[in-house]
Amino acid sequence: MQPNYARKNRVVLVGICLFTFASPLWAGYGDGTIGRTQSFNIGALNRVEWAGGIGSARGDGQASFSQMQQVIHRPSSLSASQGSRGSVTQTASASGTGYGTAEQTAAIRGSQDLSAGTGHQPMSRAQQEMGAKLSTYLFRPNGIGTVNGTQTYSGLQEQAMTAAWGTSSQSQSVDIRQSGAITTQTNVDPTVRNTITVDLRQSQTTGGH
Repeated sequence: MQPNYARKNRVVLVGICLFTFASPLWAGYGDGTIGRTQSFNIGALNRVEWAGGIGSARGDGQASFSQMQQVIHRPSSLSASQGSRGSVTQTASASGTGYGTAEQTAAIRGSQDLSAGTGHQPMSRAQQEMGAKLSTYLFRPNGIGTVNGTQTYSGLQEQAMTAAWGTSSQSQSVDIRQSGAITTQTNVDPTVRNTITVDLRQSQTTGGH
């Protein structure tokens, strides 16, 4: 008969926080100024601890976000828009006769800024940044069984601006998938560590007379 092992299963998903700030629009007759800023931060943790026994432990987490800003100043033919969206998922499980741990962490951030004016020297400026770090840790000491984990992140940022002197646009996207698995039939101590780091930045400035 298989011994009765104590089991400890813990799954934690740290909440998503989104921050958006929109600066005011100043517009006089025939000219205008646009300023817009938005940002986001995601922190996620998925941890499964299995102390052995009959059955299995599993943890899943998913978070999505979307941001959009748009402004139009018709007297000066000035318009601008920016948006960002993304989704992160985490899945981990453990089973078998011995202790097993699966831990996933994701830290994702991004920001967008754009400004434009139609005064004596018209100018537009746009900048966007996005960074992501995903880590997976799997550990199966002195036991027979399986530990695995998969996490993904997909994100997109877009900016566009139109004025009397022309148009400008830029975008950047990222798709990340990270996975690991341990399956043992003997008393060994395998460990898996995965880390992915991505940093994206874009900026452009347009001036005219």
